[in-house]
Amino acid sequence: MNSNSLTVALLLEDLSLAKEFSDIFRELGVVPHFYENLESFWNGTLEVLPTLSLIDVKKMHEGHLLLKNHPFVINEQMPMAFYFTTGSAPLLHSTFDFLNLGTILHGANYKGQIKSILKRLNKLLSYEQQLSNLELEKGKLSNQVRGLIEVSQVYKEDNFFEKYLKNVFARFDATKRTSFDFFSACESVFSDLADIKEFSFVELSSNGQRLVSPEGQSMKYVSIPSLFLGKTCKNGIADFAQNLSSQVAVELLGGEVMSLNISGSEVNPDIIIYLSLNDLELSERIDWTSLESHLNGIYAHFRDSGKAVIKREARFITPWEAFTLFDRQIKMASVGDIKNQYALVDIDLSSLVQAARIGDSGEFSWKEFFQDFVTRITSSFNYELKFISMGVSNIGVVCDHEHIDATLKHLKNVSMRFSYWRYFEKSDALLTKNLKPEIKMIPASAEAYLLHIEDVKFSALDELESIAIKKKTKDLVWGKAPERTL
Repeated sequence: MNSNSLTVALLLEDLSLAKEFSDIFRELGVVPHFYENLESFWNGTLEVLPTLSLIDVKKMHEGHLLLKNHPFVINEQMPMAFYFTTGSAPLLHSTFDFLNLGTILHGANYKGQIKSILKRLNKLLSYEQQLSNLELEKGKLSNQVRGLIEVSQVYKEDNFFEKYLKNVFARFDATKRTSFDFFSACESVFSDLADIKEFSFVELSSNGQRLVSPEGQSMKYVSIPSLFLGKTCKNGIADFAQNLSSQVAVELLGGEVMSLNISGSEVNPDIIIYLSLNDLELSERIDWTSLESHLNGIYAHFRDSGKAVIKREARFITPWEAFTLFDRQIKMASVGDIKNQYALVDIDLSSLVQAARIGDSGEFSWKEFFQDFVTRITSSFNYELKFISMGVSNIGVVCDHEHIDATLKHLKNVSMRFSYWRYFEKSDALLTKNLKPEIKMIPASAEAYLLHIEDVKFSALDELESIAIKKKTKDLVWGKAPERTL
C-alpha cells in the first residue's frame, strides 16, 4: 500500500521521543499526528480512525479512561503498536488482548523497528483488500448465477440438463432440513443420483497441516487417505494442497473427475468435493458453476446454523476400533517404540443423566445437548480429537499423548462453563445443582477403560435403588397399564 495513504497517531509521554518518531515516519513518507494525553487521542481517533496507532504503554490508563474500552480497540478496527522501556515492560502484559502489530523497545534501532511494524501493517492491509475484492467478485458471480437460473426457469423448462440441475438443487434444499451437517447432506444426495459413480470429500485438519476425509456410510463414497501437506494452510485449502488432493482423487476415482470448491469465510476453499460420473455428456453439459454456487449456499446454511461447527476429523470411533488402537500401542511400547502414542480421557456424564432420568425438571433435549456439547469441545480446540461412545453416561476422548495436558485443560474448561440446565424443560430447580461431568484421564488400554466403565455402571445401578427413580422409571415404561414382568 502507498505510504501516502497511511495515517499514524502517536500517543507518547516523551515529547523529544515523539519528535524523533515523527522524523522517522516523515522520512518514510508518513505524516503522523501527535497526542499528548489519552483523552485527546480518544476523541481524535473517534473522528478519524488512523491506519496505525503507536502508543506508550504508560499512556493506556488516564483517569476514568482505559485504552481497552475504546470502541475501535474493542472491535479490533484500530491496529496498534506499543512503545516500552525496561522499566515499563511489565505493562506489556495488558497489551496481549489487543490487535497488536508489534512493540518498540526504548533505545533500540527505532527506524528498523518502525519499518518492521509498517511492513506487517502493509501486509495486513493488503490481505484485507484482497478479501474485499474477492467478496465483490463472489457477489458478482452469485448474481450472475441467480440470473442464469431465473432465465432458465422461464425459457429452458424443457431442457433436460437444466431440469436435471434444478432437480439436484431441490434435493439439496429438501435434504438440508433433515441432515446433521453439510457432509451428511452431500452423502445423501450423491448416493441417490444414479449418474454419480463415486464421490469423495476432503477438508483441512484443525491445525491446517493435513487434508482429511470424513468417515462415510455410502457405498459410493471413497475416503481419501490423510494427506500430510508439509506446511500449514492458514486461509483454507491453498493451491498446492488443492493440486495434491486432485492428483490423489484422480488416482482413486479414475476417469473423468469433477471438483467442486466449497468456500466459507477464508480466501481459499474450506472443502473440496470430487465426483466421478457415469455419463461423460453430463459432465460436459452440466453448469458446474451453478452447482458449486448452490452448494456454497447449502454450506453457509449449516455453518450459520452451527451444525457444521464440529470438525469432521473429530468424529466418533467405535470402542472396537479404539481398543484395537490401544492394544497395538501397548504392543509397540513393549518393544521400545513410543512414537505417536495416544492418551485417553473419560467424560462421565452420570450426574446429568441421573437428573434427566428422574424427570423432575421435565423433558430433556438429549440430541441438542449432545450436539452442542461436542460442538463446544471441537469448535474451540486446535488439536485433533477422536470420541468413543461408551453408552449414554460416558464419552471417551482420544488425543495425541503430547497434547494431553492441553486436552485435559480444555475439557475441564468446557465442562465448567457449559450451561447444562438450558436443555431441561424446567430448568429453575437445576441452577443450584452440580450437573458438571467428571473429567478423568484413564490408562489407554481396553482393560483399564472397561474396568472404569463397569465401576461407573455399577454405581449408577446402586443409585437406581432410590424410590423416586424407580417410580419415575415405572411410569415412563408402563404408564397406566398393569405392571408386567419380562
